[in-house]
Amino acid sequence: MSGNAILVDSSVWIHYFRRHGRRAVKESLAKALAKGQVRTCPIIKAELLVGTRDDAGFEKLAGLLDALPEIPIDERTWREAARLGVTLRHRGKTIPLPDLIIAQVAMQAEAELWHTDAHFEEIARFAPLATRDFSSSV
Repeated sequence: MSGNAILVDSSVWIHYFRRHGRRAVKESLAKALAKGQVRTCPIIKAELLVGTRDDAGFEKLAGLLDALPEIPIDERTWREAARLGVTLRHRGKTIPLPDLIIAQVAMQAEAELWHTDAHFEEIARFAPLATRDFSSSV
């Protein structure tokens, strides 16, 4: 995977798709999309699709997401995400499984993870996860 690949968490996509979403999020993501840097993965796609309002919205969003390069989730991803979760739990940090998987996907692909979710910054304190936190932009 390219060193300039960006895995965009659902927390950023939600702000991007909102009519009144923050300009900094919208502009940064639009630039990354134009440069072909944006990647997705099955769990992020599922998180976004679950939030659609109707079948038409589901199909439209699925088509948009399917057009992006996808980072696969394989057996190694699941195992290493579980290992990461155990390591963090032993340090007193409990992170939801979807966030562990997304973080592991980003690390395996050497992609920067864009998010607004504090769990990812917590993971990055203990693992080699490159992040861009848009929390202050939202």
